[in-house]
Amino acid sequence: MPESILLDTNLALLLVVGITDRAFVGRHKRLTAYSEDDFDHLVSILDQSSRIEFCPNVWSETSNLVRYSPPGIRVAVSRTLASLIDKVTESYIESRQASKRPEFSALGLTDSVLLHLAERGGVLLTSDLDLYLAAQRAGYSSAVNFNHLREARYAGR
Repeated sequence: MPESILLDTNLALLLVVGITDRAFVGRHKRLTAYSEDDFDHLVSILDQSSRIEFCPNVWSETSNLVRYSPPGIRVAVSRTLASLIDKVTESYIESRQASKRPEFSALGLTDSVLLHLAERGGVLLTSDLDLYLAAQRAGYSSAVNFNHLREARYAGR
């Protein structure tokens, strides 16, 4: 696995909620497509990398989605998010630079930033099909669709 992995917002949310408590994955409104097993699989992928890289845009979106946590777990998930932000590598791309990407009008600012960061190297790990396809079209062969990994894992059982 590569030196660096970039996560999209959905996977960042899965990571934060799962780190807080694996059982919370099934209780979060925005994670209904995921299971505790998916969280474990994500962690096993990330364990193979020496660095997880984030951008402020993903953190902002993740922070907003944390608000969809049930009230009884929202504070704990927010604390985990703050702790993780404090511990990981953060890379910044100016919005004016990202907004010049041809994918900007279709994908928005955060995904355009992720594509810029993917251009620098490392693996872009995403569950967003549109982002994955844009990365493939841009020639970033290191982009990985987490859903493909999930399907392969479940097919192998």
